[in-house]
Parts: sequence; structure tokens; C-alpha cells
Amino acid sequence: MLFTSVSDASTSTVASGFSSTASTTTTTTVTTTTTTTTTTSGFTLNLRSLASAGINSIVPFTSTVNAIVTPVMTYGQLEGLINKWSLDLEDQERYFLHQATQVNAWDRTLIENGEKITTLHGEVEKVKLDQKRLEQELDFILSQQKELEDLLTPLEEFVKDQSGAAYLQHEDAEPGKTSSRSAKF
Repeated sequence: MLFTSVSDASTSTVASGFSSTASTTTTTTVTTTTTTTTTTSGFTLNLRSLASAGINSIVPFTSTVNAIVTPVMTYGQLEGLINKWSLDLEDQERYFLHQATQVNAWDRTLIENGEKITTLHGEVEKVKLDQKRLEQELDFILSQQKELEDLLTPLEEFVKDQSGAAYLQHEDAEPGKTSSRSAKF
């Protein structure tokens, strides 16, 4: 087997502003020879050799690879990039600290409001208990009022009956008194 490799690489202007031109060509050749040995063991496959079939046992293979060449950077360019990155990092740090301060303020507000909610919840529970107690007292008062009404209704009827009879007796006595008074005058 014959293996041949050729690589060719060339670069010009790169996006970072560096310029460089390089050209490289590499050729590698690998040759492999294959030998076939046949042993007879009472079993025959009737195989023909590759050469008799018209196939050459040495097959050349060629491949091309393009390599990337890294541009060379000067010290000034490196220093400029480092300064730019440092400024970007400082900006990001300021932005992060600003956001962290906001998050801390929100966190404090949430904690304070959570405590207020807990306090209000306790007060609401107390009010609910007071309301339930008042409703029970009102129910008790209403039941006593109902009992008093039930007791007073027959008494009122009795008093009406008695006062009606007394009124009639009072009316009968009244005209006699009126006539005796008028006689005295």
C-alpha cells in the first residue's frame, strides 16, 4: 500500500488585525507490501491471487490537508488586548456590584415584609378567634332573648286580658263618679 499526504496552508489577514503569510507543503509517502501465503490442508477454496485477477496489490492513496498557521502577536498588541480586557473586566465588576447591591436591598425588603406578614397573620388569627367568641356570645344572647320572648308572650296576653277587664270596671265606675262630682258643683 502506498500512502501519500500533501498539505498546503496559506493565510493572509486575520480578523484581529494581525497579518501574516505562510505557505507549507508536506509530502508523506508510505509504501506497504502485502504477501499472501496459501497452505493446503485438504480443504481447497480455489482462490486466485489478486495479481492474477488484474488487481495490483500496491494501491497508492493521496490526501491533502490544509493547516492553519497561528499569527504572531507583538508585545504592544498583547499589552493593548490585556488593557482592553482589564477595562472590560472593571466595567463588568461595577455592573455586578450594582446588581448585587440591588439584590441585597430587595432581599432585605422581602425579609422585612415577610416578618410583617407573619405578624399580620398572627393578628388576623387572634381577630378570628375574637370574632368566633363574639358570635358565640351573640348566639347565646339571641337564644336568651328568644326564651324571654317565649315567656313574655303568655304574660303579655294575660296582662292584656286583665287590663281589659280592669279598664271596663274602671269605665263603669267612672260615669258614677262624674255624675256625683257634677252634682256637688
